[in-house]
Amino acid sequence: MSGLLAFHAHPDDECTSTGGILAKYASEGRQVVVVTATDGAEGEIHNYENPEDLKANLAALREEEIAKAMAILGVSNQHFLGYRDSGMMGDDANAHPEAFWTADFMKATARLVRYVRRYQPEVMVIYDPFGGYGHPDHIQVHRVGLAAYQGALDENRFPLEDGEELWMPQKLYWAAWPRSGMQVFAKARLEGGFIDEETYEQMMKAGVPDGEITTVVDVAPWLDLKFDALRAHRTQIPDDWFMFQVPEDQRAAAFGEETFQRAFSRIEAPFREDDLFAGLTEMDSG
Repeated sequence: MSGLLAFHAHPDDECTSTGGILAKYASEGRQVVVVTATDGAEGEIHNYENPEDLKANLAALREEEIAKAMAILGVSNQHFLGYRDSGMMGDDANAHPEAFWTADFMKATARLVRYVRRYQPEVMVIYDPFGGYGHPDHIQVHRVGLAAYQGALDENRFPLEDGEELWMPQKLYWAAWPRSGMQVFAKARLEGGFIDEETYEQMMKAGVPDGEITTVVDVAPWLDLKFDALRAHRTQIPDDWFMFQVPEDQRAAAFGEETFQRAFSRIEAPFREDDLFAGLTEMDSG
């Protein structure tokens, strides 16, 4: 069965940039796998009156939340890579001995290789080299994800374990926010009174230039599921979170498409495509 493996940094990240495609491809019967690099233990705590009392148990709470989000999206395969949230760049948490940011690179890659070989996805999704916005765990997802994409075929560096087969996905993508989409988003937030003119002007310049976007997937039919899954991340997502600031009647325009840059492809595929599986003609191709 053809499938997708999405590698993300923290619980909730899977919904923000790929919640639509996860729900879409799961509903189509494709195998969908989410691997989460960290436990999210350095995240904020919202929607509770006693956030400090919950801090020590935050990792367990976020594990419960991602399980609820996966159920909403219809994803039955979610795994943690086993690292601690590294916090924002420059935080003391960066140096925690179990932090993903300071993890042994080969060991971290080997852990992800195990999942790539186990599930044998045709498509992988990770982040761009900047991790989208410079978070250390997101940057590390790019590094480790790229290495595992290629390393799952490398028996010398990553010897086969019992039952494994060498594997390399056909296509690798970076999740990306197009500039035109950021501009729609910025306008909705400005008109709603959530940002000032200076922030609006900054947002109008943000995102990946549209000409560099290779893949635009229509996820509007799954947008409600995506937002419900986001709400399942209760500790992390407040009611006034930035994506919720867009009025419901404008959400499809702002978030009805999920967009990507195709980084590698082992098959012929058009530069512009509307499906991560474009060029893979059969559900069981590999």
